[in-house]
Amino acid sequence: MKTITSKEAQNSFGAFLDTAQRKPVMVTRRNHPVGVMLSMENLPAIFELADSMRETIKTGVKAGLADAKVGKTYELTDEFIEDLKNEAEQRILAKNKK
Repeated sequence: MKTITSKEAQNSFGAFLDTAQRKPVMVTRRNHPVGVMLSMENLPAIFELADSMRETIKTGVKAGLADAKVGKTYELTDEFIEDLKNEAEQRILAKNKK
């Protein structure tokens, strides 16, 4: 991903837009990321990913509530959270391969 400063984006807006149509461009201000410009072609994939994540979260919450009802609990350790992240990442990658 290309990174440019907000000043560069302002001073070379046409070039900024041209680059963003080819690949994502991160904009920084005072050395901190403040935004990303993407091509409109990426928008459907972003919405699809958001919908998929929403459904995954809903399913997880329902399963967690059902587990809690029967007394099944999990300790929220760093390792458990890392395992959840890895599982979510694998599901996203598998879905994108379809």
